[in-house]
Amino acid sequence: MTDQHASTIELLANAALAPANGPAGERRLSTLGALGRIVIGGTPPADDPAHFGGPVPFITPTDLDGRRTIDCAARTLTELGARMIGASRVPKGSVLLTCIGADLGKTACTGVEAAINQQLAALVVDPPNCPRYVYYDLRSRQRELQAAAGGSAQPILTKSALVRIPIVLPPPRRQQAIVDALGALDDKIELNDRLCGTLAEIAGARFRAQFVELSAPRDWKVVRLGELFDLDKGLSYRGELLGDSGMRLLGLGDFGARPELDADDFPRRYGGRHQARHMVVPGDLLIANTDLTQRRELLGAPLRVPDLGESPMLFSHHAFAVRFLPGREDWREFVYFALQQPEFRARAAGFAAGTTVLALPRDAVLDHTIALPPERLRDAFAEVTRPLLARIDHARQESRALVELRDHLLPGLVSGALAPPRVGGPRPVP
Repeated sequence: MTDQHASTIELLANAALAPANGPAGERRLSTLGALGRIVIGGTPPADDPAHFGGPVPFITPTDLDGRRTIDCAARTLTELGARMIGASRVPKGSVLLTCIGADLGKTACTGVEAAINQQLAALVVDPPNCPRYVYYDLRSRQRELQAAAGGSAQPILTKSALVRIPIVLPPPRRQQAIVDALGALDDKIELNDRLCGTLAEIAGARFRAQFVELSAPRDWKVVRLGELFDLDKGLSYRGELLGDSGMRLLGLGDFGARPELDADDFPRRYGGRHQARHMVVPGDLLIANTDLTQRRELLGAPLRVPDLGESPMLFSHHAFAVRFLPGREDWREFVYFALQQPEFRARAAGFAAGTTVLALPRDAVLDHTIALPPERLRDAFAEVTRPLLARIDHARQESRALVELRDHLLPGLVSGALAPPRVGGPRPVP
C-alpha cells in the first residue's frame, strides 16, 4: 500500500466520526434530467452478423461487474452496427445505470466511447458537475432506484422516471473532493485486484510449464479424478429464505472468468435447513455444475472458497464440492489448476445436458483422466504455489475491508453528513 493510499484511508476512517460543518445552503436539490443528457440504449438487428464483432464496445448489464470504469465490453459492434443505433452511442465519462431486471440500479462509468444496449441508460453529465460524483451518489441509492421502477414481474426504470429522480448537489469543488476520497479506496481495491490477477497468472503459468507443456514421462501415472476425490452436490435452497440471517450461501453468481471471488461479491445468507455435506470452509474447491445460458462459460469452472471471516459456509446445488479421499489432500493445489485447463473445461462443455439450463453430470467430472507427476514434483509445485494463493487471499481480505469502509462512508459523504478529507492533507474540504 502506498503512503498516499495509507494516509487517505486513515483520514477516511476518521471521517466516519467527523460530521460536516458546512452550511446547508451550499447544497442544492436538482434532478438527473437537469444534469445533462439521458440516453437509453438499443441493439441493432441480431440477424445480421455484419453488425457485430467490430471495434465499438457494446456494453450490456453483464459488463457492470463491480468495476468503476468500463474500458472494454464482452461484445462489440461494427461501425455499421453502431450507426444502426447511433443515438445509443455515449461518450467517455458517461454514467451508466442498469434500468431493467434484477440488476436494476447497478452503476459504472464509461472509460471509452461506447454503445449501450436497451437495458442500460447513460447520463452524460454537463460541467461543472462531476460525473464521478453522480456515479457515487447513484451507487449509494440502488434500493431507492429499484423502488422507483415500475412493473411488478419485470421492474423497469423508464426515461421519464429517470429525469425526475432527485439528486442533492454540493458545490463542484466538494463533489471532486468526495470523488478523490472515495476514489483512493477504489484505487487500492483495483490495485489489489490486478495483483491477484497477476499472481494467479504466475501460478497458472508455472503449472502449465511444469505439467502441461511437457510430455508426461514414464513415471507419471494416469488416473481418474474419482481416484483423488468424491463430489457432494450443494443445497437446493428456497429463495424466500435468503436474507440477512443464517450462513452465507455460495452460488453460481460467485463463479466468474477468474477462479477467485471479486471483492464486491458477498454471498447472501440462508436461514433454511441444511446438512453437513452442504458446508464448505475456506480453501475448499467448488466446481460449477450448471450454466443458465447456452454459452457453457461456467460449466466446470473451479472456485476456491474464499475466507470471508466466517466459516463454514453453504454452497448451492449449482455446484459440486470436491471432497478429497483419505491420503489425497496433498493434491489440492494440483487439482485446482488442472480443473482450469482447456481439456477439462472442453469435456465439461461437451457433457452438458439440458435445453434451457445446462447441467454437468457428476460422472463427467469423476471419470476425467489426468496424468499425476511424482510426489516430489507435486510438492515442489505446492511449495511455490501456496504462498501465491495465500497472498491472493490476503489481498482479497484487505479489499473486502476497504469495500466495507467505502460503503460505510459513501452515504454520509454524498448526503453531506460527513466532510470529505482533502487527499494528501488533513484538512476537510468546506
